[in-house]
Amino acid sequence: MVVHDKEESKACAALDVNVGSLADPQELQGLAHFCEHLLFMGTKKYPKENDYNAYLSAHGGYSNAYTDLEDTCYYFEVRYDALGGALDRFSQFFIEPLFTADCTDREVKAVDSEHKKNIQNDMWRQYQLEKELSSPDHPFSMFATGNYDTLSGAARRMGVDLRERLLDFHAKYYSADIMRLVVVGRDSLDQLTEWVVSKFSGIQSKGLTKPLFKGHPLTAREMGQMIYLKSIREQRTLDLTFALPDLKPYHRSKPAQYLGSLLGHEGRGSILSCLRKRGWATTIVAGRAPTSAEGFDMFKITVSLTEPGLENYTEVVRMVFAYIQLLQSKRPQRWFHDELRRISEIEYRFMEKYDAVALASSLASVMQNRYLSAECMLSDSVRLKDFDEDLLVWTQGFLKPDNVRIVLAARDLDVEFDRTEKHYGLDYRTEPISEQLMHEIRGDLEYDELHLPEPNQFIPDNMEVKSERHDTVCEAPTLLKLAEGLELWFKQDDRFFLPRGNVRLLIETPRAYESPLTSVFNQLFMMVLKDTLTEITYDAEIAGLWFEIRDTIEGIVVHIDGFNDKLLQLLEILVKTLRMCKVEQTQFDVYSREVKKKLDNARHSEPYGHVQTNTSFLNQGIMWRFMDKLAAFDLVTIDRLQLFIDSLFEQTRVQMLVTGNFEEREALAAASMVQSLLGSRALPEYARRVPRALLHEPGVYVHHALMPEKGNVNSCVDYSVYTGMTSDHRGRVVLDLLSLIMQEPFFDQLRTKEQLGYITYSTERKYNGGHMTLRLLVQSEASPIYVRMRIDHFLREFRSRLDEMTLEKFDGYVSSLRVAREEKIKNLFEESGRMWRHVSSGYYEFDRIATDLEILRTVSQRELLEFWDMYVDKQRASAYISLAATIWSTKIAQPTDEELEKFGDGVHAVHGSLEHDGERVLSVEHVDRVLRQMDEAGDDEERALERIISEYESMVKGEADVEKAVAKMRKPASHVRTAIAMAREQNKPVCGKADNGLLNMGVVRSPSGDWLFREASAFRATLRQSGAPVPTRPLVPKY
Repeated sequence: MVVHDKEESKACAALDVNVGSLADPQELQGLAHFCEHLLFMGTKKYPKENDYNAYLSAHGGYSNAYTDLEDTCYYFEVRYDALGGALDRFSQFFIEPLFTADCTDREVKAVDSEHKKNIQNDMWRQYQLEKELSSPDHPFSMFATGNYDTLSGAARRMGVDLRERLLDFHAKYYSADIMRLVVVGRDSLDQLTEWVVSKFSGIQSKGLTKPLFKGHPLTAREMGQMIYLKSIREQRTLDLTFALPDLKPYHRSKPAQYLGSLLGHEGRGSILSCLRKRGWATTIVAGRAPTSAEGFDMFKITVSLTEPGLENYTEVVRMVFAYIQLLQSKRPQRWFHDELRRISEIEYRFMEKYDAVALASSLASVMQNRYLSAECMLSDSVRLKDFDEDLLVWTQGFLKPDNVRIVLAARDLDVEFDRTEKHYGLDYRTEPISEQLMHEIRGDLEYDELHLPEPNQFIPDNMEVKSERHDTVCEAPTLLKLAEGLELWFKQDDRFFLPRGNVRLLIETPRAYESPLTSVFNQLFMMVLKDTLTEITYDAEIAGLWFEIRDTIEGIVVHIDGFNDKLLQLLEILVKTLRMCKVEQTQFDVYSREVKKKLDNARHSEPYGHVQTNTSFLNQGIMWRFMDKLAAFDLVTIDRLQLFIDSLFEQTRVQMLVTGNFEEREALAAASMVQSLLGSRALPEYARRVPRALLHEPGVYVHHALMPEKGNVNSCVDYSVYTGMTSDHRGRVVLDLLSLIMQEPFFDQLRTKEQLGYITYSTERKYNGGHMTLRLLVQSEASPIYVRMRIDHFLREFRSRLDEMTLEKFDGYVSSLRVAREEKIKNLFEESGRMWRHVSSGYYEFDRIATDLEILRTVSQRELLEFWDMYVDKQRASAYISLAATIWSTKIAQPTDEELEKFGDGVHAVHGSLEHDGERVLSVEHVDRVLRQMDEAGDDEERALERIISEYESMVKGEADVEKAVAKMRKPASHVRTAIAMAREQNKPVCGKADNGLLNMGVVRSPSGDWLFREASAFRATLRQSGAPVPTRPLVPKY
């Protein structure tokens, strides 16, 4: 399929191969996923392994891929005028991929790193357990991700070559017959078609059909089972899974969607409504499971339980089956199906445009559905068509006690676990559903509170578009009002001409975030409020109105998007409920535990999540961390919460943006309504809590922290180089250009070549009112000091790449950034979001794109180098500032303050690399002595390595795994070799100004002059705050 879009600034393609992890050989699990990884590592026509990604990056693009049960989808996005070259490179992966031997081991490590990233993730853990406990006769039961043991380890044990088996897999399944390609671009349909034919005709057709697998993953043996599993995070979920036959042939009626809409309903009379009244649950989701594939389906009902709900989980199961019995007794409801169909028709008729790459990848997958005709491919995911009563009766007949498997997951289950899942180390127990519970759910169940939904009053009626088309489009909203307590912006839709609206408002109230305790109160208030609103607003959400209410540093944000007909009616309900909210004891009991659970679960975030939090904490003027909030949690009571809510709106300032299919009078009336319902006194301008940034003095700063959760093998480094102030418009554009140029080389060097970790990226960040930074992040099993030195090394080497870059290549990057800036807004949500960012930032820079484009016309390669030397080059910059937030896995030894002060980074990098390779005997002192001997004797790195190995072997004679550790050290690309080479590099220290005050606060000075600290809050207290943002234009209201 080719798609022409004359306004699309990006082009893209997606190719879906109708083979996935279900086709993995039993003896090499994860092979399909491994094939996805290795396929991109060069082709016969383009043998350089990073040629494809380098081309995409140079032309403002990126690539990705995923492996599913029965699909592997590859896709890319690129600048519209570079599509031809991208398609040529992309097509070659399916014609003549190299699968080079030297890339094989590296990409197995990438797969292994991806798996290790997920080991502590409860979603992945439960998914694999459900697979493992499915029928062993079905390939669904295998380990789809794969790791080093199931790939390289398994191949070694069998005495086979992994690369050869991969080539066999590719030759067997990668055939044009089971591939579907979608290309989207600005070029004509004829040109797109010509490219597809000329570039993809070389893909071999082997006369294949997609591989099919007999049977169902859930047979009678697997059903009727109760599975208890221990989660990592503080959570409590109940899953009921029913085995269904394949429902793909019934796409016009979508019986699972009908059943899911009723069983997952949240309005009055629903399962969730009854559970919430008892304080037993917070959410419910029901529908066709994403783990379904051709030949089998599953229907899943997932309930998020509270602590009392966990204690009464059998009663929750009974209530679910009571509702199922209600559905079966009432027969399928045509009126409810007609409502769903009507809503789907409205959604399809007035559908908004979305990202081209999302369109391409979804269509490539949809095209694999052999039951869909061509005319249904675009509409199938949205439209519901036929009401088939017999089909619905037949489908809901599978929702019966003998055809269910129940999974109960919690961290604090009172169960004796007797088994461990082998890939994730998950503790669990399985047993038949108790006879008593089975007897009860087979019998007649009745709850007076349960009933079918009432007709939906929020389905839109008036779809008239109010605006007229004009030759020009206004890029900025109009300031209608600017008075004490109100700032109102408005823009009528002049771009999309759809019956949609978008309203955003910020209710500024300093009470919301004045302390960790009030921050907890505001978070708890939001949860109680959403609970109160659920029954009232659920119909609105079903009818195409989306909304969110969330707490922020400034106060509370309310955001509504969707069909405008009844949008303002929903806004009135939200604000009225917000202002009049009274907390019930059951709500407090449930949601105080939920807030506590969320704060506790923050401990189990991935390492990259922790360092990003720490980086923000060391750069944002106002921020409370999860540990700050936990420390105040003992003070949370229902009386204090209600007192907080009642006083929250005493003084407010409303910042509001109304966009879409509205008239000016409607915006003014909406703002007046909001102010009237709030009933607040105006918040003085000087009392506003405006986000500010923290300002750092010149120097190199390193924060060391320990992972609060002990099971994760990964550490992480988030490295920020400060590059001037956000108010420097020209510097802002140069930084964006530099970030674009750096992305692919950084990923290629540290992720692809050095295999430091699966999560590796570079980007930029701009702090409101403060600094801009170039950010480089790597999550790795290696020592954070080693990783930080590798980032430093990359930055040192990168300057020469900038210096040697051809003018043609430089102009290509400038053109890519220009095209990105000129990208057309796709929908009202995106347009409103862009305007809101300008309003809420305090800069009101609505002409920012025009400003950036003007700067891009004159930016030069010389200016880029000067910018690099002024800010990024540690040796050239006169006022160099960097901050590295590091977090250490508990699996590796962290140096003491004394060791950090005494020994340089090179010593610690070598010591950490030895530990990484399995050597845990030599001390930091041993390593320091060997490196000094190396310098004194003038040894090269090879001789220094042998000195270390000799010292190690003399201390561990006769111990196991010595040979294995030594072999790892001697590998050409070992971390130890690299660390020794880095230790020899002599660099001028970047000392910054002397500050004995920092030393007095426990900050350590390294031999190279870096400032090293562990207590982020104490260091943060020494930093100055920036001023508030200054508007870039006069703010003159219309009224």
